[in-house]
Amino acid sequence: MSAYPIVRSEHLDPAARRGPFGLGRKRREHSDLPKAGAHEVWVYRVDGRYVVNHGELSPRDDDVVRADLVCLVDRGDGVVVTVDLTIPSADGTEFALRVSFSCTVLDPARVVRDNLDAKAAILAYLRRDSKLGHLALNYRMDDLTQVRNDVAARIRAYAEVKPPVIHGLMLSFVGVEIPTPQEVADFHRKRRDAGWDDQLRKDGNQFRRREQLEEDRHEQVLAGQRRKGKHATEREDQDHDQGQRARALQFARQEAEFAFEAFGEDPRRAMLYAEARGQVDAKDVAESMISDRREQDLYAREQRQLDREDERKALDWQQQDATARRHESREERMERERFEREAWLEAQRAKREDKRARRAEDRADRNRQLEIKLDVLRELAKNGHLDMVNLKVEQLVADISGTGLAAGSAELPGGAATPIEAGRTDRDPSDSDDEAIDVDVEVRDEDDD
Repeated sequence: MSAYPIVRSEHLDPAARRGPFGLGRKRREHSDLPKAGAHEVWVYRVDGRYVVNHGELSPRDDDVVRADLVCLVDRGDGVVVTVDLTIPSADGTEFALRVSFSCTVLDPARVVRDNLDAKAAILAYLRRDSKLGHLALNYRMDDLTQVRNDVAARIRAYAEVKPPVIHGLMLSFVGVEIPTPQEVADFHRKRRDAGWDDQLRKDGNQFRRREQLEEDRHEQVLAGQRRKGKHATEREDQDHDQGQRARALQFARQEAEFAFEAFGEDPRRAMLYAEARGQVDAKDVAESMISDRREQDLYAREQRQLDREDERKALDWQQQDATARRHESREERMERERFEREAWLEAQRAKREDKRARRAEDRADRNRQLEIKLDVLRELAKNGHLDMVNLKVEQLVADISGTGLAAGSAELPGGAATPIEAGRTDRDPSDSDDEAIDVDVEVRDEDDD
């Protein structure tokens, strides 16, 4: 943006006299003064004074006529001013910061008198924060997001603790931007493109694998259909052959029945009938009947064998289904028992951990109580009041041994270090009484004599 808050500054020539022969009053024209916007005001320098004109002074006003300098000041509310600065990073490069402040002119005359430049004032204010320049020394360009968060938090905290004080101008922190460096953007773009290319390759490989799997599955389906068709064709051929044989046998039976009805059991009449028809002799007829009977028996045996095989397969399938159901029920029961056992063990472990924690807290409380009492005795000995205390040493030693504080020696009141054996007891220390350890101390009153 252009200069802020002083938008424009012009030196004014002395006002000329108007009228015939230059004998009229001195005055200025509107063209002699810069045009102001709706949010701008004129500030005139008149004999060392600074006069603010919000539009109420005309070019013929005495202050305007005698002014030698006029400035346009932006009185807009909350004008955002952005400054650029850099801070060093860990890899020798620099992070570029774009810090924005919201500015409002409070005293236009003071702004013109001090020739205030908002950007320069903001930069000076930020550079007074010595920690800001060292904030990114532990970060590299890859840590851009973390740097943005830390810098924004630092400047916001700095603005709250030490707000900028610029006479005639009110500032408030808006935000900070750290543009991504071109080399970092190029690196991330290349890495993104490489990731996309890799993903495309993976997708292509996966698509080809799926296509190959589909082809294999299709081939398997076709092979299965071919096998089924072949089996169906073979079965149809077998059924056709069996039907042909059955029809032939049926025709032979009909012929035989007709022969029996016509000739009875007279072999000569049968032979005459066969000879009349030009067939074989009676011996061949008899052999044919025997062969027919054998074929019928063979067909019946084949049908019975097929029926038995079908029954056996149905029985096997039923047994397999029953076995699978029993196995599934057993696995479910074992899984439920295992889950209940693990839950019970977890509950027992939780109870033991809770009990162990309570015992540790009790031991710590007893140790703190004993330490406090020992500190009291030391303080009495240090101040020379130990002879006023009736100390039960045996009880004190027993308390120290019972709590485990005496690892080799315990310092008794009076400065003397007496070794105390931390004896082990047959019971668990955690099962000891929860009562606090008391050191019996009786204070004797000294005689005034």
